[in-house]
Amino acid sequence: MAENFLQPVGKKTMEEVGGEYFDELFARSFFQPHHTRQKTIFIPPQKTFVMHDLVHDLAMIFAGEFYFRAEEFQNASEVDIKTRRLSHIAKGNYPMSKLLGVCDRVNHTRTFLEINLNAWIPFNMENAPCILLSKLQYLRALSFKCFPVESLPDSIGGLIHLRYLDLSHTCIVTLPESLCNLYNLQTLKLVECRELHILPVGMKDLMNLRHLDTRGTHLYDMPKGLSNLKNLQFLSDYVVGKHEENKIKELGALADLQESICIGKLENVVSSSEALEARMFDKDGIESLTLGWRLDEDENIVDSQIVREILDKLQPHRNLKGLKIWNYRGTTFSDWLGHSSYHNITRVVLYLCRNCCMLPSLGQLPSLKHLEIGFFESLGIVGAEFYFSLKDECCLETPPFPKLETLSFSSMDCWKEWRSLEFNAFPRLTELKISSCPMLSGDLPNHLPSLQSLEIENCEQLSFCVPRAPAMTSLIIKGGSEVRIGELPPLLRQISIEGSHHQVEWVVEAIMHKQLSCLTSLSIAGCSTQIWFPVSGIPASLQELTIRDCGKLEFQMDGQHHSLQKLSIQNSCDSVTSFSLLDAFPNLKDVGIIKCEKMESIVVSGSLSCLRSLGIENCGSLKSVSRLWMAAPQLELLALVGCPEMDLSATGDGDPHHSLRNLAIDYSKKLVSSAAFMNSQFHGLTQLSIVGGNDKSVCVKCFPKEGWLPASLESLTLYDIKSVETLECKGLAHLTSLQKLSIESCLKLENMEGEKLPASLTQLIICGTPLLGKRCELKDPQLWPKISHIPHIQVDWRWI
Repeated sequence: MAENFLQPVGKKTMEEVGGEYFDELFARSFFQPHHTRQKTIFIPPQKTFVMHDLVHDLAMIFAGEFYFRAEEFQNASEVDIKTRRLSHIAKGNYPMSKLLGVCDRVNHTRTFLEINLNAWIPFNMENAPCILLSKLQYLRALSFKCFPVESLPDSIGGLIHLRYLDLSHTCIVTLPESLCNLYNLQTLKLVECRELHILPVGMKDLMNLRHLDTRGTHLYDMPKGLSNLKNLQFLSDYVVGKHEENKIKELGALADLQESICIGKLENVVSSSEALEARMFDKDGIESLTLGWRLDEDENIVDSQIVREILDKLQPHRNLKGLKIWNYRGTTFSDWLGHSSYHNITRVVLYLCRNCCMLPSLGQLPSLKHLEIGFFESLGIVGAEFYFSLKDECCLETPPFPKLETLSFSSMDCWKEWRSLEFNAFPRLTELKISSCPMLSGDLPNHLPSLQSLEIENCEQLSFCVPRAPAMTSLIIKGGSEVRIGELPPLLRQISIEGSHHQVEWVVEAIMHKQLSCLTSLSIAGCSTQIWFPVSGIPASLQELTIRDCGKLEFQMDGQHHSLQKLSIQNSCDSVTSFSLLDAFPNLKDVGIIKCEKMESIVVSGSLSCLRSLGIENCGSLKSVSRLWMAAPQLELLALVGCPEMDLSATGDGDPHHSLRNLAIDYSKKLVSSAAFMNSQFHGLTQLSIVGGNDKSVCVKCFPKEGWLPASLESLTLYDIKSVETLECKGLAHLTSLQKLSIESCLKLENMEGEKLPASLTQLIICGTPLLGKRCELKDPQLWPKISHIPHIQVDWRWI
């Protein structure tokens, strides 16, 4: 569209024509699905697409001299004077300065796109916005997405041909008024611009604007006169203002809005007649609607009847597919919400409706699949009104919630009872989640034939029977709920029980006597009574086992289990000082042992040939891991943190451990004493993290000593080392492969001694280390020569 390739055809808009083109190209495999972004409460999942590799190569051939992609500097050809499409790939190594240097030669470029840039990628924009805007005067499409830019120069107003501008995910604080001179601009994207709160006053002059996307950008209000933008097809957000020219009535003139809109600060709408002027019922292109009020401490003095009447007049068109309402201040909802005439609605989210004492009648929405309800602080009972409207005489022709698949209740502090009336409701419900409803008691709906996942969390008063659900595959109970389980469903794949020793005991007993041939994950936590768990009783299919806060649990070593791949034990097994459980699971890949304070040794007598990762944290008495290297020849990651008594040299068996690549250890007295062992034992180590422990006897001010670190290191992280004041460059000089050095939360570290850091370094990350960080930012003449050769330096999340 920015290149003017799309034109309206008959009554079809440019967007509709473009959509048809895309569908045709997708059908011909020109594009293919890439991945679906994970949904959040307010943002549904979004599909993305990529060009097929073969089609991409063909397109590159046809693009020829008109397209230049700045990615790999070594193999790059010269930029052709005929170039019209210009892109810079952040993940490559093509310097931005080199690209800016040829702008004079390609001043007829139509497109500039920065691709794949994010906060984790080292990037120095080198005054790129100013240079690009001054040199490329014929741009039609411009993307500074994720640029570390806080403002745009006024020269942006000179790009009179610009139709597409993307400033999403930037730190931009203000937009210049000159932007409103871009009378050809059709698309302005300002997604997740967290520091931007006000749009330019002259936005009303962008008469050709068709798309304004400010999702995740917290605007205070809208500029005046947006009703002038008659061509708007997409307006992601409208923040209702208090002035005559930015009230909600401005939406009334925007008749062609499509897709979705979020209307915020509805507390500024003072009457139902004002709400009616938005003409929401006439907007048949809106498929997803969000209505939001601002959280206000004085909302108790709000006239709930007026708020209800305002919601009445905001009734959307019946083409609606998704509805979200948050911070609604009324006590009851409008009759249109839940009316069966809304036959396209598939998702409803109701959050923070603190004054509502009853739920809307949602059970008769014929296509509703996903329902989320949370933070209803005045709701005490969910009853018949939830299933059907008492005003609807035909309400029982179909069962309530005929197509609902997922249902979630959360943070309902006063909810006491769910009256699950026998209407054969929820015939297709597959997922039910109830969390943080501390007063809820009684029972749940007992017949949910399609239920696959049940999760109850922090509902202390709830005592219920697990619904009859033969298809259930996941059962998660956390936080003290009393559950009556007649019999574990045979198809269970995941069980997680926490907070009630009676339930933990029962589940362990049931697992040992029930043939759960599908169970792959088991987690039990919060049991203070004695539990005897024979290895032979663990289901043969189990792959992951987590034990937490079960101090009196003991394993009976009466056999071996060959399917378990992941084992995590935290604050449990108090009676065990010599831990030999690992021998019972010879095919383990990942082991975590945390806060087992009485454990003194981990004994491995057999083979752990599959073990790749071993993490041991906060085991204060642990002194040795006997025969670890010989038993686990493929171990790649080892973390020994919070174990001040651990002696690394006692772990070895003389021969270097060649497979270990990633090591995290404490900066403790035992560690310092085993310095020579570090360099001799870990020949293949590429990543090392040294964490400042609580060993106050270690007070080394200079770090590291010369020759102490393994020469193979590629990445080194120093975290929270409290005593160190000086970084010794000599101690790093032999690290000729070191590429990344991270220094985090080292509050006293201020100096660097020696000539300079290794020449191989490509990244220096300094975070939460104010003394050293400030000197780097100021380019201190005594410090800067030691680090100036490093291409990418970041201080407190900012690249300098």
